[in-house]
Amino acid sequence: MATTSGTALTDDDMELMRILHDAFRRDAARLARVAQRYGTVDPETHDALLIGWHGFSRSLHHHHTIEDRHIWPALRAKLADRPDDLAVLDDMESEHALIDPALEALERAFDDREVGRDEVAARIDELLTLLAGHLAHEEKDAFPLMRGLLTTQEWAAMNKASMKELPLSELAALGPFIVDGAPPEDVRRILSEFPAPLRLVHRFWWNPRYQRVRRWE
Repeated sequence: MATTSGTALTDDDMELMRILHDAFRRDAARLARVAQRYGTVDPETHDALLIGWHGFSRSLHHHHTIEDRHIWPALRAKLADRPDDLAVLDDMESEHALIDPALEALERAFDDREVGRDEVAARIDELLTLLAGHLAHEEKDAFPLMRGLLTTQEWAAMNKASMKELPLSELAALGPFIVDGAPPEDVRRILSEFPAPLRLVHRFWWNPRYQRVRRWE
């Protein structure tokens, strides 16, 4: 089925998704290092781990919520006569349904200091295995569907709707999370999506506050 009238998404439009996935992989690498050191660190380092973890898990959950609430339904409406492509969306939702409980299980393990290092490491490994497979699968099979079927107008509307659904406190954390350690061109690309007033708030308030807090290590 053809897209609705409008300009088809380009690789440049999809850069937002690529940068988000890079941020998840960045923190997945940090989480893998946690698995090696968990239980051997001082209380302050443990607290830093939890701050980093909560930022990662909240951002990943929000990202999946946007996809489940906005992106996949929009694609399904255009794929009624393409069962193979509908199966890709089924896979995306099934993978989300596996990742969310893995996030919750690791959260419970972090909350209980009596949980041993081996169990925490196993839960981290389970989550990271699921996440790595999902990100690769989405980029290989779902990204082309987005590019081929969604228009820039639809994409902009989804971004606007998802931003409105975020409490300001979550938005204040999400922007700095995404650009943490990102190349300058990716930082500029992400911030270009913010209204001008929020770019200023990010520059002078949200990001400096984020940078002052010890995370992960």
